[in-house]
Amino acid sequence: MALIKKIQHPVLYMVFFALSIGISLLLMGCEKSDDALKHNHAKEALPFSLGTVQCPKCRMPVESLNNAVQVVKPNGNTYIFDDVGCMILWAKENKQDFNTLVSWVYAHDSHHWIDAQKAYYSLTDSTPMRYGFGAYEKPHADFISFEKMRLRMLRGLTLKDPKIRKHLLGH
Repeated sequence: MALIKKIQHPVLYMVFFALSIGISLLLMGCEKSDDALKHNHAKEALPFSLGTVQCPKCRMPVESLNNAVQVVKPNGNTYIFDDVGCMILWAKENKQDFNTLVSWVYAHDSHHWIDAQKAYYSLTDSTPMRYGFGAYEKPHADFISFEKMRLRMLRGLTLKDPKIRKHLLGH
């Protein structure tokens, strides 16, 4: 009986160690997976089925077009995001220059894909990641440009900040 206990401990440790390594490798593979839709050489907004595409930044499924964003790299790879804020953070982390990317955002007012850099952005919309930047095709007095939205996002001036939220929404 004592021999079985002596053997069980090392075997259990080895099994636990092997499982830990396997799970770690699996998770690393998931984080580094390429979420791109390939061969979009026309650099157009692509159709996709809701709930089947994951945002490459936050890993949430894209469940609605309302805040969806598509970025097309020069090689035709297209990335789909659930929130424009995720796209801004992804571009920064991946050292992507918006001068080389084609980006599309689904407009709340016209309900179709428009050039993200030509869109106007609300500061107070309800968005999946709660940044608050909703895209619109037509300007409004309270809306800001893509560049101003990008800078606010990079500076953390979003509805996620309680002070900003209180200032913009009054609560």
